[in-house]
Amino acid sequence: MSVEKMDITKIDKNFAQATIQETDIVWRKAYDSAFDLRGVFYDEEAGCFYRIPREIADQVSPGVKVLARCTVGGRIRFRTNSPYITARVKSLKLNMSWNYSLFARCGLCIYVNGVYDGLIRADFKQWENAEDDIMYYDGIYHTRQTGVYDVEIYMPNYSETIYDVEIGLKEGCELLPAKPYTYDKPVVIYGTSITQGACVSRAGNDYTSVLGRLCDTDFINLGFSGNGRGEPIMADYLASLDPSVFILDFDGNVRTLESLIEVHMPMYRKIRAKHPTTPIIMITVQAMGDFAAKSAAKKEVVYQNYLTAKAEGDENVYFIDGTTMFGTEDIDNCFSDLLHPNDMGYYRIAKSLQPLMMELLKRRNN
Repeated sequence: MSVEKMDITKIDKNFAQATIQETDIVWRKAYDSAFDLRGVFYDEEAGCFYRIPREIADQVSPGVKVLARCTVGGRIRFRTNSPYITARVKSLKLNMSWNYSLFARCGLCIYVNGVYDGLIRADFKQWENAEDDIMYYDGIYHTRQTGVYDVEIYMPNYSETIYDVEIGLKEGCELLPAKPYTYDKPVVIYGTSITQGACVSRAGNDYTSVLGRLCDTDFINLGFSGNGRGEPIMADYLASLDPSVFILDFDGNVRTLESLIEVHMPMYRKIRAKHPTTPIIMITVQAMGDFAAKSAAKKEVVYQNYLTAKAEGDENVYFIDGTTMFGTEDIDNCFSDLLHPNDMGYYRIAKSLQPLMMELLKRRNN
């Protein structure tokens, strides 16, 4: 007996992707100067988006060489009175992965006036029809707003390579500069797959993005899945930046206790030498069950490094035990696989960081 394959978009129209019918669209590249592009930049020679300079990424590790092209933390910001926003994307065809939502890998999430309100994503047919490993997808978002509204479009967390993003607005409508952040100097977060937002349902729900919205601050997400290992080249690069706050959240990726001892304190010292008063927050891996138990010795290394820094007179260094960031109730509901949080877990991480982050940002802004 043959069984008809289910097409959920025909059974339930709410799952169908809105198609572009409009003909009065003015298209602009995401890196057009009319937009405020944050968290990523376009490398013209490579023809794709990056989070860190390609020459740095290529030296750090084979993993970072690839992961630097993931656009997590990338935001396209502007203000407009257009009744719709369209987007079209050209990207590398994704390799399917069991624990990553397609929305987080090939979806643009649209926030309007600070609230999530729309999604432009690829569908399975666009993925299946990819030729020469190149995938194209597009879509349209119709707003309920009247007048001018703020827009922030989050780019995918695990996008592999995005070659092009174009944003389209109705012809004749205004395109205005983005509303400034309260704290424009970015927070830099260096870490692991958790930092990068592994297992999140969609872009904008990783803890760095949520924290950015809670604190109204710019940020740079330097989470490298499985590859946040504190290499000296990466330490040098971090020290070359000028953020409002550094967050070091990478012990979970360093393979051995000995390797963590070799890289963690030296990274702190390199950053502190260049930035004598910039706050540095040391976080240990956010995990539960066996993963948390196996990470106990690494947590102690990070904590002892924090105590050493304090003993040396550093009044701008902070320590957070990652296992405490989910609160005390329903912690099991915060995880997808005991190591990587789900949306609820990422939100709790961000909320746990919010009081300290607000205190530091306000202090730095005075």
